Amino acid sequence: MKMKAPPPLISWVLVSIALILSGNASFADPSATPSPTGKIDPIEANDPEYSGNFDALYQKTWGGGAIPEKYKQLAGISISIVERCETCLRWHMKQAVRLGAKRAELIEAIRLGLLTGGSITIPTVRKAYELFGDLKVK
Repeated sequence: MKMKAPPPLISWVLVSIALILSGNASFADPSATPSPTGKIDPIEANDPEYSGNFDALYQKTWGGGAIPEKYKQLAGISISIVERCETCLRWHMKQAVRLGAKRAELIEAIRLGLLTGGSITIPTVRKAYELFGDLKVK
């Protein structure tokens, strides 16, 4: 029996979730290679080819495309809450706000993460709302 390929959006979401769950994805700023101490990222130093390929994939996935970048960042907020990754959450919220996300859009993305992840995500959801002040969300 031949299986039908999922629609592109579903494929994108499934690949993103698979990368996250396998530990092969990071939502850290890929352009921030040097650490605050000025040291080179250990992944880049030890596996530069993979690091470069991953960075290119990261930019292609999270950058502009058929899905506008703002909506990808809003999805990143939901995924970050489900995964309970506060570092990821901060990054995606910062990017969503930079791209013009409004308070109501951020709240809906947070709600999607909470509903999907369940009550175990409540501490991360609280962190999301605390970030409103840091990011000057109105």
